[in-house]
Amino acid sequence: MDGLSYLVGIQTRDGVAQTDNMTLLNATSYGILPKANKVSSQAVGSGRWERDGFISKIDIGGDVNIEANMGQLDILLQGAGFKGTQQSDNYEFVPGAFNKFLTFAMNLEDDNMAETAQDCLVSSLKLSAQMEAFVTATASVVGKNHNIINNKLSISPTISKGESLICLGAVIKEDGTDQTAKIESIDLTIDNKLEGKAALNSIYNKVIRQSDRGTVTLAINFNSFDKESYKKGHELLKKNGSYSVELEFAESTDETKKVKITLPKVKLSQAPEAKDMEKAGGMSKELTAYYDESISSPLKIVFENYTA
Repeated sequence: MDGLSYLVGIQTRDGVAQTDNMTLLNATSYGILPKANKVSSQAVGSGRWERDGFISKIDIGGDVNIEANMGQLDILLQGAGFKGTQQSDNYEFVPGAFNKFLTFAMNLEDDNMAETAQDCLVSSLKLSAQMEAFVTATASVVGKNHNIINNKLSISPTISKGESLICLGAVIKEDGTDQTAKIESIDLTIDNKLEGKAALNSIYNKVIRQSDRGTVTLAINFNSFDKESYKKGHELLKKNGSYSVELEFAESTDETKKVKITLPKVKLSQAPEAKDMEKAGGMSKELTAYYDESISSPLKIVFENYTA
């Protein structure tokens, strides 16, 4: 649709929307919207009809799906509670405080209006790579406020740094062994388990808190049944064994610019599953990454040859 764009901005502080300095999102879908909860009166006296009701809470949130590059991931990781540090030519992320709030915007230039969701944090971030596709990122967002602006945002948005990440050039290693040729898709999910909390004097969320311990999970789909990996997975499950996994995603035009994710301590969440054995055959694994003392985190994310 011409005249439609999706934007994101890093706020200077909680409570103040960022609509001046925003970055264009390479979004394929956008669902960060207000969702209303209604309370109905339970009092008797109106026959078979509802007597009364009111909107008790409006939750701001939803999913935005993008074709990922390093610049957009940089912003979303900050909203997901990760702190980035420049290390020579690389930029390293480790979990930190939830102190970077985001403003998301849908800008409708042809209709001369805009819609914003502010004071947002990223509750979960999923990176997906599959054959013959761009690497995608899905951010599930929780926010505090929503506004409809009666004119378009007349700004020149920043174009995020870096080219799109693609499936070609991806590398997946299990315990140091390159398994990429056997794999057709992966999904890495960082789930912060965030929840918005309202108050008696507000229909919107007043605070966003972590409702439970966060999790990092990895789903791997193989392009065929792999006997050795299948057997080893069952053995590890019985022994409660762990191993390391490394993921790399490269830019479409320069393979030296890549996102590298290290999971030092992963365990199988369940037994490896053989699939479609009566036909071509396949296999899947569900893994959970656990806290590792050496990095004080379940994972480390490095952008190689990237400057924030």
